[in-house]
Amino acid sequence: MTKVEKFARTEVSAVEAWSQRVRSVGGFIQLAFAAFWLVRGSFNLHGGTRAPLALAFMIVCGAVLTYGIVATRGTGPRLTSPEAKRIERSVTIATIIELVAAFVLPVVVSAAGRSDWVLPSIAITIGPLLLWLDHEVWIPRLRLVGWVLTIGPLVLIATMSGSSLAATTGIAAGAILLGTSAAGFHDLSELRRAHARP
Repeated sequence: MTKVEKFARTEVSAVEAWSQRVRSVGGFIQLAFAAFWLVRGSFNLHGGTRAPLALAFMIVCGAVLTYGIVATRGTGPRLTSPEAKRIERSVTIATIIELVAAFVLPVVVSAAGRSDWVLPSIAITIGPLLLWLDHEVWIPRLRLVGWVLTIGPLVLIATMSGSSLAATTGIAAGAILLGTSAAGFHDLSELRRAHARP
């Protein structure tokens, strides 16, 4: 049995297992959104820096993706205990609510004639989801990020408009999600190293 297989079979609580899954599966989802936001934000900038900056962001996201694939191997067991099932239902429902809100809010603000609010309206939906995930599986980092993504877009809407609002929201939210996913992958990498020690 390899060290990875031994790690995967280590007994963990439902909360710890889902904490690992949120860092792993959730980390890849955050990374995908980060890539989208960074590229979208870059192309709202003016001048010739848009394409090179978007390319640089994609290269960084690719590096984090590679790191994540290695770091998360064998982590995040899917338990079947009643507590694990309860957490799974809670996380699934919260994720569905966020996705619905992320589709509905942009339609609402666009219909109201505020197309520059589309990106901030999506960012606002991510914050409460991260706060709920921290509540369920105790990842304090997500609490800070959740509040930033909940309050930050409102501050940007109050102080900016047009393409500058879209660029700032996209790049800022993308950078935050990129950092959060990379930090989660690092947590799992450290956990694997700790279990691999004799």
